[in-house]
Amino acid sequence: MSWTLLEQPNYTQIISKALEYRENQVAIVLELTAEGATVPFIARYRKERTGNLDETDIRSIIELQTKEENLYKTKQTAINGIEELGKMTSELLANILAAKTIKEVEELYKPYKSKKKTKAMIAIEKGFQVVADAIKMNSLEIPEQLFLEYSREDIIEGAIEIIGSEVSANAILRHTLIAELQKTGNISASKKSDKMLEKLNTKDTEQIPKFSLYFDFSSRIHRIKPYQILALNRGENLGILSIKLDKDDMILVLIRSAYRLILNAPHPSPLLGGEGTKSENNLPSPSRRRVGDEVGTFITELEAGFKLGYDALFSSVENELRGYLSEIWEDDSIKTFQTNLQALLMTRPEYGKIILAIDPGYRAGCKMCIIDPIGNPVVFDKIFLHEIEKARAKLAHIFTKMTIDTVVVWNGTGCNETCTLLAELFSWDIFVVNESGASVYSASPIAQEEFPDLDSLDRGTVSIWRRYIDPLSELVKVPVGSIGVGMYQHDVAEKKLTEKLGYVVEDVVNLVGINVNNASIYVLQHISGIDKREAKKIYNHRPYKSRAMLQKTLSEKAYQLAIGFLRVPESKEPLDNTDIHPDQYPLTKYILDQWVNVDNFSEHIQAMMNIYPETNKDTMNFILQSYAQIWVEKRINSTHIKARKKVSIEDVREGDIFDGVVRNVVAFGAFIDIGLKNDWLVHVSQMSNQFVTNPTEIVSVGDRVKVTVVGIDLTTSKIQLSMKHL
Repeated sequence: MSWTLLEQPNYTQIISKALEYRENQVAIVLELTAEGATVPFIARYRKERTGNLDETDIRSIIELQTKEENLYKTKQTAINGIEELGKMTSELLANILAAKTIKEVEELYKPYKSKKKTKAMIAIEKGFQVVADAIKMNSLEIPEQLFLEYSREDIIEGAIEIIGSEVSANAILRHTLIAELQKTGNISASKKSDKMLEKLNTKDTEQIPKFSLYFDFSSRIHRIKPYQILALNRGENLGILSIKLDKDDMILVLIRSAYRLILNAPHPSPLLGGEGTKSENNLPSPSRRRVGDEVGTFITELEAGFKLGYDALFSSVENELRGYLSEIWEDDSIKTFQTNLQALLMTRPEYGKIILAIDPGYRAGCKMCIIDPIGNPVVFDKIFLHEIEKARAKLAHIFTKMTIDTVVVWNGTGCNETCTLLAELFSWDIFVVNESGASVYSASPIAQEEFPDLDSLDRGTVSIWRRYIDPLSELVKVPVGSIGVGMYQHDVAEKKLTEKLGYVVEDVVNLVGINVNNASIYVLQHISGIDKREAKKIYNHRPYKSRAMLQKTLSEKAYQLAIGFLRVPESKEPLDNTDIHPDQYPLTKYILDQWVNVDNFSEHIQAMMNIYPETNKDTMNFILQSYAQIWVEKRINSTHIKARKKVSIEDVREGDIFDGVVRNVVAFGAFIDIGLKNDWLVHVSQMSNQFVTNPTEIVSVGDRVKVTVVGIDLTTSKIQLSMKHL
């Protein structure tokens, strides 16, 4: 039998309906993307056409199109593959067409991709479909000719396999089961047996106590928290926990009832029937006896077939739902990570200072580097904390010989001791900088490319002061998963995490605007339309005295997409240091010369459209706001903290109040740096006197907060903090 190829979906309509955008907005985004326009460019310079869609809106459209395209391709592949085998039925086709996810299509196609035939396939080839159809009518009628080759037991067993296969593949039953589990289903966890736990390696065995909360855990699926899903997944992967969706008897009854309705369908349905049925077009007859009407239940063979299919269906749906729940967790975790990363990347830069940077340590000593006002390393040296007098003398010599504006220290091992020593000799500010990801950077190809003559320790020291001078420029070189903000980032699919966090880096870099004459290659390649090759061209042809000079360096396409995000401080054209695109310069000068504003906009609209055809009020407002922000630094917060008097956990008492800095925000609270070695949690329940749904509504990475110590556990060396009543 030959089936018609799937009709290409109308992606514009699908996306418009799903995301609730107008169809013309979706169409414009897809059109511009197909032409090669970048997300930042579309969001900023094509807002008149998209109706002011921002970067997140635009990416949602692009991602959903990709998802729908992949679903369409997967369905077509499945249909083609099954047709080639000659196994396509009306029921199977309807199930594939009704599938809403790639996973569902793959489950339907799986038996046909395998070289090994299923028991149901073999039974159909033997001619047992007619018996299966009779059983589905609550009747056990077996054609006499089948007994010539097969035993009654084999025939019935084969028919049951066919019914089970049909039940497990039925789209209506699948969607019904998914919906019911999402509404009333329960997910539970239990500790693996002691015998199983004994097989774990030493490292994993040490993790067992961390999962004690989940040794006897149960939650409604729709109420479980994303971070709980992560903990369950991790515990299961380590071999500590057993996880399952509970097979509730009420759900079984519901699916059995749904199956009875399908069997009793009064009209032909493409979701029923199969090769070998007696009814016309291989579909059930509307005049047949209603299944279960006489006895109120299925005959034994039908019940056996249903149960066989239900068990397979439940197992498949369980895998799908758990995958779905994990995906929700990943999206939630990544969203939190994105918020934290954006706050961190927006840390205020500190230029024009002579800096002493110190990477503290015991065994290898404290590595030091002095940096001049334009950011060049001048001197490398080292002190040892166990040789305190020599260290004190060397630092005193440095402070006497040179005018040091700021001292910057990593927050790693030996930080407190180093800061205490520095405070004796240096009366100005000493800043502590977060070292997360520094070791990853210092050993990376990027660090080796930047400083081929330095060892990894000195590269790390250089990274200290550069994080202080310009955090954005330095942090873009560190793999985003190693920066130290977010929750359980190492349990998220690496490709997905890198892509989503890459969006944040891209948005921040393009939002801030980059000085083309002092930006590194690694920052430049995050600019709209600029890849590493174009970034190197820009870097190698510096300095530039205007945006126009970049036309000689960049391709026409790259220049168009990138130029509005690049700044040239040396330019005589003021607009070269704004978000305004050169294409909009003539319009800008008209608006400024004619004092165009909201009140007189209509009087000038035609003249402005003659200059820039797509002009509207949004264009005018963008230009006026951008012009007003010439030379304005958009990064205004600082995540750096000043060194404080050394505090040890033994000195802390309940009721003590500390000034702290938010280092990380997660779904269940925020981790605060109060000057101890570790950051400590303010649980979401302790963040406000009011109920808090999302911690990001209260704090952001880099915020300065006051916290009270409400609990101390010296056994585990843990401190509980609160922001209430402050």
